[in-house]
Amino acid sequence: MKKNKKYKKSLIALTAALLLIPATAFADDTISNQVFKLTNNKGEVIYEQKPYEGSHKSDHSREDLLRSSKSHSLANELLKKGEAALFYIAEDNPERKTNIERTSMSFKKAAKLREQLKGQSVKILDTIQQKYKFDSASVTYHPVLSDPERAKMTDQLEQQAAQSGKGYAMQKLKLIGKHWNLFSTYKNGSSELLVQAIKSDEKITLHTPSVQTGVTYELIKSGGTEMVYSSYSESENQDFKSSGQGITFVCSIPNSEFHIWYHIEDIGSKLSKQELIKLAESYLK
Repeated sequence: MKKNKKYKKSLIALTAALLLIPATAFADDTISNQVFKLTNNKGEVIYEQKPYEGSHKSDHSREDLLRSSKSHSLANELLKKGEAALFYIAEDNPERKTNIERTSMSFKKAAKLREQLKGQSVKILDTIQQKYKFDSASVTYHPVLSDPERAKMTDQLEQQAAQSGKGYAMQKLKLIGKHWNLFSTYKNGSSELLVQAIKSDEKITLHTPSVQTGVTYELIKSGGTEMVYSSYSESENQDFKSSGQGITFVCSIPNSEFHIWYHIEDIGSKLSKQELIKLAESYLK
């Protein structure tokens, strides 16, 4: 149980969309209004980290959440690993909303992962700091679907759902393999490093809680590259104590509109700050 709680405190959060919301929450409250931006080699902002504005109401109703849960369950049942599909759930859906679902591919060997992402400009290490060994990874591919394409598919899926009598319909989506999310774990005994990499040609936004304690962010520059360094520690009055640190940076891919966003997290802060920075630098070489 403690391990699950610890991961909930992690600054990394995998999501289907490219909106990353860390689940850090602490007992005593402080306000953080810091905004951090990272740019590509053209000077364009491709990563922005800013506080979540609690005054904004969620766009998702209870019905939306129920449909999302059902489409997610159907995806796990009907899709093969590494596939994506558009789902239409007829029940309680007057606005004819659809859900894009994806399934991940799992890897236990770094060599297999490198083969899967060959030519994708991502660095995949066998060992980190000569002591953390590659343990496992998952890759999720993201489809590119325009609004007109989605609207056309929605019309087709609505008809299919009615004709089949199943109350739902799905259509698999083409994956060109250029947009993906990689999440990997490196272990050294009970110590772990988490490495997340996202390849995209769009801006990535991270919303952090505006109220949090024990979390600090710092914009640093190393080897000519700007990075966001973060550290966190849990309050003493919690069931157990947890701490960690992370570093975020972006690598532009030469002669391409794409970039790779990296986040490396040291659960438990087993490395020094300087060691973590040097680790990030090794991904830039």
